[in-house]
Amino acid sequence: MTKRITVALIGNPNSGKTTAFNTLTGSRQHVGNWPGKTIEKKEGHLKHRDYDIQVVDLPGTYSLTAYSIEELIAREYIIDKKPDIVIDIIDITNLERNLYLTLQLIELGANVILAFNMSDLADREGLKVNTRQISHYLGVPIIRTSASKGIGMSELKDAIIETHEDKKSKKEDNRAPIVGYGGEIGEHIVELAGIIDKNIILPGGYNPRWIAIKLLEGDRKVTGLVSATKNGRVVLSEAERIKGHLKSIFNENVDTIIAEARYGFIHGIIEETVEKPDEKILVSDQIDKIVMNKVLGIPIFLGMMLLMFYLTFKVAAPFSDYTDEIIGLAGEQLALFLKSGNAPEWLVSLAIDGVVAGVGSVLVFVPFIFMLFLIIAILEDSGYMARAAFVMDKLMHKIGLHGKSFIPMIIGFGCNVPAIMATRVLESRKDRILTILINPFMSCGARLPVYVLFAAAFFPERGDLVVYSLYILGIVVAIIMGFVLKNLFFKGLSSPFVMELPPYRMPTLRGIIIHTWERGWLFIRKAGTVIFTMMIIIWLLAALPPGVEYGSEGSLVGGIGKTIAPIFSPLGFGNWRSSVSLFFGFVAKEVVIGSLGVLYSVDDVETPAGEKDLIAGLQDTFTPLSAYSFLVFVLLYVPCLVSIAVIKKEIGWKWAGFTAFYTTAVAWIVSFIVYQGGLLLGFR
Repeated sequence: MTKRITVALIGNPNSGKTTAFNTLTGSRQHVGNWPGKTIEKKEGHLKHRDYDIQVVDLPGTYSLTAYSIEELIAREYIIDKKPDIVIDIIDITNLERNLYLTLQLIELGANVILAFNMSDLADREGLKVNTRQISHYLGVPIIRTSASKGIGMSELKDAIIETHEDKKSKKEDNRAPIVGYGGEIGEHIVELAGIIDKNIILPGGYNPRWIAIKLLEGDRKVTGLVSATKNGRVVLSEAERIKGHLKSIFNENVDTIIAEARYGFIHGIIEETVEKPDEKILVSDQIDKIVMNKVLGIPIFLGMMLLMFYLTFKVAAPFSDYTDEIIGLAGEQLALFLKSGNAPEWLVSLAIDGVVAGVGSVLVFVPFIFMLFLIIAILEDSGYMARAAFVMDKLMHKIGLHGKSFIPMIIGFGCNVPAIMATRVLESRKDRILTILINPFMSCGARLPVYVLFAAAFFPERGDLVVYSLYILGIVVAIIMGFVLKNLFFKGLSSPFVMELPPYRMPTLRGIIIHTWERGWLFIRKAGTVIFTMMIIIWLLAALPPGVEYGSEGSLVGGIGKTIAPIFSPLGFGNWRSSVSLFFGFVAKEVVIGSLGVLYSVDDVETPAGEKDLIAGLQDTFTPLSAYSFLVFVLLYVPCLVSIAVIKKEIGWKWAGFTAFYTTAVAWIVSFIVYQGGLLLGFR
């Protein structure tokens, strides 16, 4: 009979937790959301010995203080779900910071295993760590690992089973707490724990000593929990009395004293067990002196982005051509098959003009999407993206924006949805609202196919520079609008930016492939669901009412286009086809390309419009200037429907509606300036 173990994986950001999760579970993963939350939840399975082990990847967090939603999710899962094992992934090269979370897990009563990750890096740097002694001090098993290379993962699986069986065979561990917090504080923790035990009945999973510590730290969640119990006021009153007494003695807040006691305990362990190499100038420090230089930092970041788009175009273009040929051939064969089976003309039109032309025109650009995500994965895994956020922070602070805002903005290069979710790491609701409001201006991967198509049609020799300019424009507009919105709605908001810079690492092939595939597959899946559905809707609108010429101005879709086209005339693209594509592009930005593919496939029912046909149709409709104005509008106008839904869930309908309105207004104004300004300068 298969036995089951539930394992929770937790750790600081940049500790290698995601790599460890991927290495442990391989392809046996499920991605969803935490109940009632939009933060991603990953679950995976592995089999070892006679056990089926479920691994739950908790959000990355530095502590369990529950200031942010990530911290709260991690803490509540450990308390409420009571996983059999909690594996804390530790960056062995940065023990002092990482072990703070470990102490909190042990105080919480979790059954902890420590994975001292990146051990190969520590060995290379000459860092000697006595893990056996640390294990003795903390009373938990420690396994040295290097998740990126698979080192120690088999031993970690063995430790899961052995720790689980050892826990089952023993009675409750009654050993003394590992951190005493000093005589005065320690005595009052014991005193308050006794008061809690005597006066209130706690929900399962909470122990009185941990509750006492949390009350003295001023934890809002725990305070609310105690307040809801019978006699809770008595306990809270005693907690406030003790806090006041301790502050009068130490002249500091109790939470600060407790944190210092933990760090003091950790420092003592490190002094006893870690032998550091002689101080030397590391290669990473020398690199940082250049890439984070006050003068060179931003130009290097801009140069990296330019290189990213140059490589994306040069490498992906041939694969895109092959994809276009394959889709065209598939469309022709499908048309022949349907006609040989005497399929009705409307079905042939739906299949070729609707599905193949629409979805196919989007899939042509899959190589560009994968190449872009591949390069972003390399930059993220190498540690450079964190430096980019740090460099841009200095610029953002000069105009009064919150520095942490740039981290979700960078994530927005991939997709605005996870970027909006990433704002949950910000403690202040005002910080989160402002960051969410400017995030849609960051050009997501879904817009890239539109850029690539128009660049091929109108800027074949300078396509990479055109796309590069759009990404830079998105950043500039985001920063400017952040400054405007801050002064309109969030005056006084400017908190310091504290960010740990991860060490430079050589990205692993496995990690890059996983990250690239996960993001690219979302694009393909969207083409097979959302875009497929929208293409059928657009085809129906182009074919109705009965008797009208398919895709003509007299069709329903033509009527929609003619109605809204005057809005875009001052921007240089007041034709009905482009207007319709923007109208339906609200659902998903890829639909802009799909709808153009459908509407330009009317000449030959048996052959879907390929990329060359689409380009020819666009060249008859746009000029280079109006094409660039169109791209600017696509960059800046209302984010996709899913993004709006996530914004609504995160900060409410009011801000979601405001985002839809103000981003579209900004898009119209900037496109107007680009087109009319270009005309004045003599461009066409």
